[in-house]
Amino acid sequence: MPRRVDLKERGALVTAACLRILERDGLTALSVRNVADEAGIAAASLRRLFPSQHDLREHCLVIIEERVAARLMALSSTGRTLALDVLAQMLPLDPERTTEISAQVQLGMLARTDENLTPSARRLNAGVGRVCAHALDILAGAGDLDTDRDLAFETDRLHALIDGLAIEHTWDPTARSAEALLVLLERHLLELGQVNH
Repeated sequence: MPRRVDLKERGALVTAACLRILERDGLTALSVRNVADEAGIAAASLRRLFPSQHDLREHCLVIIEERVAARLMALSSTGRTLALDVLAQMLPLDPERTTEISAQVQLGMLARTDENLTPSARRLNAGVGRVCAHALDILAGAGDLDTDRDLAFETDRLHALIDGLAIEHTWDPTARSAEALLVLLERHLLELGQVNH
């Protein structure tokens, strides 16, 4: 008799299958049938949860947001280390984050022409900005941020740095090692604590 799969477990299987397909085969392969095959569940069963390709795409963006939020909640460091750990959750430093960022880049590009996906992509991008602002707040609270700095500008600059490093490493993992990404980010955070003349 086949084992019954509960909704939570099925959701996890679908999520993992969606992200694997996006990383391995690209956006054009993200279909209900392909995800069902990858997850090892019946296509009819998957269609009840996600009736269309759009629903699968939307699910991917929502689940990336949820996974990042869960990792952020689990952090326990303090001061500049915490600020670095917070920002590192949005860099492709391990297979899980690499897969998420690859999916986010592909779906973000699609959102430029798919108005149904645009709100979710914008929400995810705004979330990166909020995380950058949070990292700066952590630095300020620890006394590691020059108080004369323009916080809005520094938040935008940090957001651009995170996006640039993430996209570069996603497109060419050989360009910089994961360690080199962290060194660049850590140096930037150190410089934010120096008096800006």
